[in-house]
Parts: sequence; structure tokens; C-alpha cells
Amino acid sequence: MADTAAGAGAAVSSAPVAGESGDGAVSSTAPAVATKPRPKEASRRVGAASAVDQAGVIFESAQKTTVKAGDAVGHVAGDAADALAQAADAAQQAIEGTKDDVAQGLEEAEREEEDELQALGQPEDAGRFGRLTRFFKGGGKPQQEQARTRAMMDMAQRPEDKMRYWDLQLAIRSMNYVGGDDQIDTFFAVSIIPSEPEKVKSRVRLLPEYSPACILNKNEIKTLDTPFQLWRGKIFKMPYKELEKYILKVAMWKVSKMTFNTYYGRGQRSLAKIVRNEANIQFAVKEKLTKEAEERKKKRRMAQSDVAMLGLTVNLEEIFDFQLQCENWSLELRKEHPNWKKHRKDERKCLTFVVPKSKFSDASSNRVCYTQTVRWKGPEDKQKCVWTTLETKEPFRFRGTPTALQNQFLIVRVHSMKTLHDNQPTLGKTIGCALMNLTSILDISVFTGRVKDLQAEKDKFNVGLVTGSIKAVMCSMTLKYTEDIKGGRPQQPKTATTVGHLNPMEKHLVIRVTKCDGLAVADVDTATSDPYLRCTWDNMVQKSGVLKETVRPVFNFNFFFPVRLFNRNLLKKTYRHSALKFELESKGDISIQVWDDDDTSADSLGFVKLPLAKILNSKSYVIRTLRGPVPKAKDDEEGGNAPSTNKQWFEQEREVRLFDGTKTELLGCSLPNPNTPYIYFEAYFYPDWPDDVLVEELDDDAGAGSKWEQKEKDFTTAGTAFAKKYAEPFPDAIGARPAQSETFNKTVNLRRFLCIGKHPQTMEDLPLMAFPCKIITPHEYTRPLSLMHWINCITFSNSSRQERLGELPKDGWKDPQTFLFTRKGPVQDHALLLCSVLLGAKKDAYICKGTIKVESEDKRESRLVEHVWVMTREQGDWVSFWEPCQREIYHLPKRWQKDQNKRKKATGDAAAGEGANGEGEEDDDKDNTVAVQQEAWANEIPDMALGMEDIEMLPTVGRMPKPKQRVASKKVNPRDKMKADLMKQREKLRVAPRTTNPNLCEEDVTLVDWLPYDSIDIVFNMDNLWANRQNHHPACITYNFTSEKEGEEPCWEPLIGEPYEKERQEYDWRPINDEVVIDPALTSDKIEKREQDMICEAEENMRLSRGKKGMDTFFEKGERLVRQLSDFLTLLERMRKLDIDFCPCLDKMYEDWSESEKYMMTLRCGTTDPQQLGEQRFNKYGSAFGHENNDRYKGYPEEQTKEWRQLEEDMANFRKGSFEVQRGKEFTGLPVHFCTSDKEEIRGYLMNMKEYQDIAANDKDGAVHTVHCKMFPMLGGVQSTWLYIGMQVPTDA
Repeated sequence: MADTAAGAGAAVSSAPVAGESGDGAVSSTAPAVATKPRPKEASRRVGAASAVDQAGVIFESAQKTTVKAGDAVGHVAGDAADALAQAADAAQQAIEGTKDDVAQGLEEAEREEEDELQALGQPEDAGRFGRLTRFFKGGGKPQQEQARTRAMMDMAQRPEDKMRYWDLQLAIRSMNYVGGDDQIDTFFAVSIIPSEPEKVKSRVRLLPEYSPACILNKNEIKTLDTPFQLWRGKIFKMPYKELEKYILKVAMWKVSKMTFNTYYGRGQRSLAKIVRNEANIQFAVKEKLTKEAEERKKKRRMAQSDVAMLGLTVNLEEIFDFQLQCENWSLELRKEHPNWKKHRKDERKCLTFVVPKSKFSDASSNRVCYTQTVRWKGPEDKQKCVWTTLETKEPFRFRGTPTALQNQFLIVRVHSMKTLHDNQPTLGKTIGCALMNLTSILDISVFTGRVKDLQAEKDKFNVGLVTGSIKAVMCSMTLKYTEDIKGGRPQQPKTATTVGHLNPMEKHLVIRVTKCDGLAVADVDTATSDPYLRCTWDNMVQKSGVLKETVRPVFNFNFFFPVRLFNRNLLKKTYRHSALKFELESKGDISIQVWDDDDTSADSLGFVKLPLAKILNSKSYVIRTLRGPVPKAKDDEEGGNAPSTNKQWFEQEREVRLFDGTKTELLGCSLPNPNTPYIYFEAYFYPDWPDDVLVEELDDDAGAGSKWEQKEKDFTTAGTAFAKKYAEPFPDAIGARPAQSETFNKTVNLRRFLCIGKHPQTMEDLPLMAFPCKIITPHEYTRPLSLMHWINCITFSNSSRQERLGELPKDGWKDPQTFLFTRKGPVQDHALLLCSVLLGAKKDAYICKGTIKVESEDKRESRLVEHVWVMTREQGDWVSFWEPCQREIYHLPKRWQKDQNKRKKATGDAAAGEGANGEGEEDDDKDNTVAVQQEAWANEIPDMALGMEDIEMLPTVGRMPKPKQRVASKKVNPRDKMKADLMKQREKLRVAPRTTNPNLCEEDVTLVDWLPYDSIDIVFNMDNLWANRQNHHPACITYNFTSEKEGEEPCWEPLIGEPYEKERQEYDWRPINDEVVIDPALTSDKIEKREQDMICEAEENMRLSRGKKGMDTFFEKGERLVRQLSDFLTLLERMRKLDIDFCPCLDKMYEDWSESEKYMMTLRCGTTDPQQLGEQRFNKYGSAFGHENNDRYKGYPEEQTKEWRQLEEDMANFRKGSFEVQRGKEFTGLPVHFCTSDKEEIRGYLMNMKEYQDIAANDKDGAVHTVHCKMFPMLGGVQSTWLYIGMQVPTDA
């Protein structure tokens, strides 16, 4: 603040001084043309300037009044406060008026002066410069007042001061009279008024609304079947800071038949409390007393008595302009569709989006909606339709409350695209359309919709799948930018009984969960859990509130899912038994999950899946309302107390088919539990479908487990046979390790060929192909290093068995949905999520399982540990390995050939001739071997034929003693020649490193020696799994999953063999979760709270650590120092998202680096060794993402290079600035990044770090420590956590 004030003073003193008379004189620096103002223009300037003077005088008087109020705070505090408020309001109004006058005067002066300049023949630029100079420097208006005016305007633009629009709904649900009379005839008046009207000038006042009169008996709760709806959709304006100043007032009046009505009681509650709490509240009405009685009770400290308790439903929500950003959309049509091979395979496709504009929109009839068609761009493959961004004429904007947005839906229509004779594209016939509910849009940004066509045949009904990302950017109404509200926006949490926002014209699926019993203990310290519910249906996700510290939660929570059909004609009787049934089946099963809430991770407490057929085929008919069971009628109801028969739509009693899920066992708990967990719930449709609407219940394949068990045995047997064959020429290689342990003896360092895992909830055997799925993420998470950074920031956690044995357990695989909910898991779960996102981005991605060597702590022994990573086959014959643990991407050139089979078919007989030549070459090799044997026989040495014992003596991969050198003899030893020929034969074996067609061991061309992996065993994706039948090392093999030559054994053996379609039908599998839900990033207020908790935890840990050694600890928390550390950690966070292969400084010699480049590379590498700094780029053949033939990453190298240079410039500017350090001290520190935000784990990591221990153990006098935490929120509730541990010590230390 001091620097700011000094700067302002300097600016004022250096300004040119004009005449003090204020008559519009100008400074001598103005051009000559500007020295003759016209009379009207001068008068406008004088008026605007006088308004500014008046505003300044009023502001100064307000300041003087404040001083006087401080002196007389004991006597006239109230009067001074009123005067201050009036003065501030007057100043604000004067400033706003001044702003309008200045703008209007400037516009009119500009028009008049342009006319004058044209008459004088002067250039327009000179006039504009003169006008600005005269207006801001002349006229006798001090710049100090203008600066004060601008400061006042800036203060008025704070988030809490900006005007907001609100939507209010209020209803009375129940009434309970607790007054002194036995019975009362009463009514209620509800209004919103200022709490202190005399201090509020610009009032927001809602006139009272009156309820119907009713008779209430004492201590009898009257629940209204039809709530009194007093306000519905009431809109008013009010800034955030005014919410504390306004109250909801409820006045209770006693009806008198002979005289005037009596004011009987009143209750009030501030709008700030209402907007931050649940909509259903219990509202107390206090007795109405005279002023003397109130003062008397206050003196005696007696509370006012209650006369009534009201059950109110008050929905108060802010109105926003939601900007709906659609990106990364893809279309995948079903190849099994009858029309696929006819014409859809080669057709161009386009999408038409029908997006709602407000709560009055109806996308099904295209009423009050945006309609935007995204045309084909080409020239990509017509079978893989991808639209990275949508080029719209205007952004999709929805105006309404968050509840109104969540109650809407959008429709995506898929069209074929034709080309006219003049090459102009036009829309063809409609292929199908997909309906996407926006119920979860504020929590989830990824949407998946099934494209359907109105057909009576099931094969033609399901057309395909359309997926994409819809991000709702929340902007307050009339604002076009987002805001960072400290503490978060005031918003009401959802409740179970809130039904006012539902559409009465729609059918709803109601899931009513009562309670749970016998849940597992997630928190060992309290021996309890913090359970909450997560219910999923039709790609909609809803959550309940969290119940703290209980294993027997009573939820009483209702989930309301709207039932929406992609075509209204489905309700006709013609499609009731065909298309309507297909539509309901496509919505999937109902999933109810119970989770334990935690800041850093979550544990599954169980789940239950309910097929839709269980409800529609139920024989249990009951009476229900939308909210649940019908309340029992009272026998003693009197005429005056009888509830109204005009019930609202959600209170109408209807007969429905009910599925009673009372005491249903929860499956799939991830924690040990000695009890059997149960859930109590019921499900029904309201209103119900006609009785003849039925859905077929799919039978579980009871023999599926035995099929996969036999398949696993056969696959393992084949792996064992291959290992024995591998051991003949290479007995000491990793590829010769056994594929399974012996029956009684446990074998270590296995090379296993896995193919089966266990379902994370049901524990049934499933192929590994069922675990990955296609996940669509926002575009920013499709960039390679940003995606790797997100995956790497999810907590790594191995089971004790996996840590001990180094093997992947069969039950150690989790699908991406479970992994995203738990937010922690081993490396195989990270690889599954990474591959699923790459598959969703239309990448040719696979999960790889192999081994790596891990040394023991004493570094005397090493063992093989199973490891998992991701592989993608890129354009230009590149293969890339994505390592989730180290955030590295390794690029290997010439490792596969695209469309190999198609090339063979295109070449025809030529390809067959090449195959014959290849076979001829192999025959020649065989003939050479025979010739060697014949030569040996000719030299009369028939006993020189080699056996197995001689083959084992051949040079092998591994540590072998170096043979002694022999003196070369003139005569060639037939035995040595035989060995040389056999070694040549061994080099041509399939299990040998690839040296021909192509040569993968050619130095400086294809040889890759920087991979951290020692073997690759299997690869798999959603379609199949392949076992490696080549060399064990991943850098010495190719990745063509089909045979390179016809009739030749494939280099990769598939789990599902040929014919693929036949075996695919026999061994049918589906993804465990094909519609993955990703939670949004945490809000700024939650991140700020976690940062403060982490700082407190780290400071307390250091204080205790130093206290044990008898040392005091002092912390420096200066505002400027904290801000500088935040900027520094932000630079480090940006560095983690940049690709090192495109860093421009690595293209130069170390001697040519600038100081900022050396500093930047030192921070990334963690060392100052020039050799290690220059070796950070290990992909010496370049990157597959920068290859000229890779169209997917077009522009990516230039973008990364630009960001590297910008980062280097920002770091240079950061180093130039002055750092906040105490006088005579030097600052040193340690920035640490964590892949977890768990405080316990971070404390354990810190205590094992030598650098942290050195800082904590420093015993120099005058040492001051600093701890700062910076968290960066990411998708899925994941955080990138940085912790800075700093210390200031005297310079002589």
C-alpha cells in the first residue's frame, strides 16, 4: 500500500497545472486546435468536472464523519453510523452520475469536434489526441480526484458488490400451533424486508403474500397435502453483501370475526442463512410483544416464547448465464447394423445439436432452443468421426438457475452428408438421434449418448454411440466472464424432498433409500464411516448428503430420475412392444452405491444393481405419491381441519408397480467387514407405465466363469510351452523364465502371461479386455503431458501382496470408474485409466504388462517385478510407451506397419511372390546347414554333430565368463565353424532380437537403449489380448498383431483366435463400466481450506521435530513472501505439463544456455551437473508427436516450443524481482511435489527426506522457517500438491 500511495503522489505532482478558476482553460501542452472549445463542449466539461468535485467533497465529508463517529462512539454511535451510510450512498450516487455524464459528454464532444476538424481540414488523430489531453489534463480538475473516483469505481466492482439476480420459491408444508389458546383461527403473511430499513437506501422489497386462513389446534401438527405456494418464480436483484441485511419475515395474524385482526406473532431469518442451508426449514414464530415488554424481557434475559412452528420450503437460487462449451465429440456407428456395409460405411456424417436456452425450452420439439449443425471436415477416415471443437455462430448460453439447467436435456441428431453437383454439401437422411440429460452437467463434463432410430427391429434400432464433453461455465446473469468468489458462491444444497423443480409433464423413476445396516468401518480411529449414496441410471448420476460417523445411516433420501424418450412416437401403441421396449432396455440397470467420504480418497462400502425388468415385471401393486408412501389419514379430523382435496401433481395418489428392496445385501465392499451389510430401498415409476409395457430380464451366463477358467488354463499352457522353446537357444534370458510356479515350490522371477482378472465388486472371473473402456475428457486433458500429469497426480497405492511378491494379483485390477471414485490404486489402475482416455480420444492404445528389475536395498540382488504401462501405435510407424509412474513418454521408430493386410491384398500376386521368395530364402538357409554337415562328413569327423549340451555352451544374453583367446590357426576348425553357423541361425530365430526386416538394433538409426523395461509379456485393449511370442525385450520386437506372411505363425498370439467373430460370440464380454462418470475439479474455497490444513500440519510437524531436540521454531508468513512462493510454485506446475522433447534449449550446447535456461533445467532435473542437464531428452530419434506424417498432433511441436520459451521468460522475470527476505538473512528452501494430498502420507514422505531433515535440524540462532502449500485442482477431484519448506538464516551462517 505504501508503494501505491507514493506512486499516486508522484503522478499528481508531475501533472501540468491549469487555471484554478475552473473555466475550462487548457495546459500549454495541448495542440493549438484544442485551445478553442465550443461553448456547449466547455459547459459539459465544467458540469462533469463539478460533479467529480462534488463527489470528492462528499467522500471527504464521509471520512470526517467517520472520524467524528470514532470520537463519539459512546454517545452518538448510531447517528454517526447513519450519517456515514448516507454520505457513502450520496458519494456513490454522485460517482455513478459522474461516470454517465463523463461518457455522454465525451461522445457528444467527439462528434462536434470531428465536425469542427473536418471544417478546419485537420487530421482526425490530432483532434482525438487534443480532446483527450484537454479533457484529462485541463479544466482545472486535479488528477488526485480522478484517481479517487477511479478507485471508488474499482471498489464498487468487487464480487460482493455486483448486482445479482435471484429466483425465489416459497411454500408452507406444515403448521404447528404452540401458543396459549386451545384453538386459533389464523393466517400468515410472508415478506422480504431490510433488517434495518433506516440504514438501507436502495431497498429490495417484496410485498407480503398471504396464506389461506385455517384453524389450528394446540400442539397438533397439521401437514398440508397441498402446500400453500406463496411465491413461485419470484425474481429480484440483490448483491451478495446485501443478503445479510435482508430478512424473510413471517407475520402471524389471529382472525377475529367481530373486530380487526390481531397481530399475533412474527419470525424472521436472514437471506444469507437461507441461501446457504437446506431448502426445507423449521421456522419459529415468536410472540408479538410491545416495546416495553421486549425491553423488560431483555433486561431479565428471558427468551421470547414461541407461538407456532412452520415447515417451510424456501428455494433461493441465483440466476446465471451458463456458457455451454462443447468439444472433443466423436461418433462411432455400430458395424453390426444392417445398413453399415451398404452405404453408411463410406458416408460422410454430420451432427446437429439442439441445445436449450432457458427453463421454458423443449429440445424434443425444438422450442426455445439453439440449433447448430457441425459439418464434415474431412479428410479423416469416414469410419472415425471426430469433431475436436464445435464452430458455432454464437455460444450456447442457458439463462436460469442451476436447478433449471439440471432439469433440461439436449438432443444430438446424426445425418448423412451428400455432395451436390457443384460440390456444395447438404444434409442427407437422418441416421438417428441421441438424447442426453443435463442432470449431472455441473458435476460431470463428459456425456455419452446412444444413437437410436425409430425402428421395430432391434438390429436397426441401435445405431451407434456419440460421446463428447460439455463444460458449463457459470457466469452471473448479464456478466460474460467467470469470477473467483472467495469462500464460494452462496448456494443451497439439494434435499431429498425438493420436488418443486421437477417437470409435472414428465414421468419419473423414484428410488427411495431408507437406511443401511452393518456397514464396514472406514475410519479406524472412530470405528465409524462417513457414508453417502451415489445412484446412477441412464447416464445420470445423483448423490445424497454425507452422514458423519455412523455405520447404520438413516438416509430417507429420494432420487428422482426423469424418464425421457428420444422420440415422442414411442408412446404410440404401434411401438409399445418393440421400439419402446428397446428404448427402456438401452437405459441400463439402476446402480446404487454406498461410499465412504474422505478428502483425499474414498472406499466402497457396497453396491447393488437393479435391472429395470425387476420393476416393470413386478406383481406388487401399491399406492404411492412422488415423494413416497401415502400418509395415514387421521380419524379425528374435523371439518375445519380437513386438508384440501385439490392436491398438487406430485401429491396425487397413484397405483404403481413397486420393487421392494428391503434388506438387500450390499456386494463389493473393499474393506474387511465381519458383518453382512444391507440396504433398505424401494423403486417405482411415477406415474406408472401401462401394464403391458414389459422388459425382458436378461439371464446371467452361469457358465461364463468356467469358460474363462478353461481359457486361462489353455493360455497358460501355451505360455509354458513357449518358455521351454525360448530356453533352448537362450537358457539364461528373461524370456526363458517359467510362466507359472510348480505345484509345491514357489518360483520367483516368473514371466507370466496373464489374461484373467476378477470383477472389483462381484469377484467373478473376467477377461482383462473387460476392464478398459472409452472415456471422453475435455480437450485440455487430451494433450500428452497434461494427461500424464493428471494420471500421475492420483495416489499410488499397492496392496501388501503385490509389494511382497512383485506379482499382479488377479483381484488387483479395478475398472476406471472404481479407480476414479477411490482416487488411489496401483500402477495397473493408472494404466487402465490412461489407456481408456486415449481410446476415447480415438488413439490406437493398448495396456502392456511386462517386468522390470528392482534391486534390493543393499544392491546385491535384484528381482523381476511385474509392471504395467500403456502403448500407442502412432502414424509414421512409430510406437510410443506412456509410463504413468515417471510421466515419461518413450518413442520408438519403425516398430509397426499400418494396414499390413490391406497392402498384401492390394499387391496381389506380387505379394505372394515375395512370400515365396521369403520361403526360398529360408530353404537356402536350411540347405546351408546341410552343406555344413556334409562338409564335416567329408573331413571324416562324423562325431562332431552338436547336441543340447553343446548348444547351452553357446554365447547367451546374460553374465557369462569371457572365453580365453586362442591363437588363430591357418586351418579352420570344423567345430568352430559349426558354432558360428548355428549362431547365425539363432539370430534368425523369432525369439532373437530383430535384426532384419526391419533391423531394430542398428545404432543411431533404430537401436533404443533407454527403456526402463526388461520384458513385455502381453498387450490388450477392449477387443483382444495378445501374448508376445518374440524376443522378451520391448525394444527388439515389432508390434504387428497380424502375421507378417501368410501361413506363418503370428509374432503375437491372440487370446481370441480366428475366426474372431465366432469366438467373440462364444466368449462374449462387455466393459464393466462403459459410461464412466468423472467428478469435477474442487472449487477454490475447498482448495484454499485444504491448503491451510496442509500448512498447519507441516508447521506442527516441524515444530514437534525441532522441539524434541530442544529448539524453538519461528515462522515467517509475510503476505509478499507468500505471494512470491505461490508464483514460484505455479511456474513449477506449468513445467510439469510441458514436453521435454520440444524444449528449445536442449537443441543448443550447454555453454550456449542463458542463466535463466540453466536455472529452469536445474529445477526440472534436480541437479547442476552439465552432463545430466543435457541428457534430459532421451528420445534421440525425436518424438512421434512431432513427426510430419502425424496429423493428429499438428501444431503440437510449435505450441510446446512457444510455452517453453514463455516459461523461460517468466522465470527470468521472477529472478529479476526482489525477494522478500529479512535484513541480514539468506533464504533457502525445498519445493516438493506430491502425488497425493493425504496429510499422513505427506508427513511420512517428508520425514524420510534428507533435505527436509537438514532444514528441520538447523540450530543456527535467528533461523526463521516458512511453510507454504499450493494445490492445483484437476478433473475427478484430483489435486497437484506442492509444498515449499523454506528457511532464512543469517548470512554469516
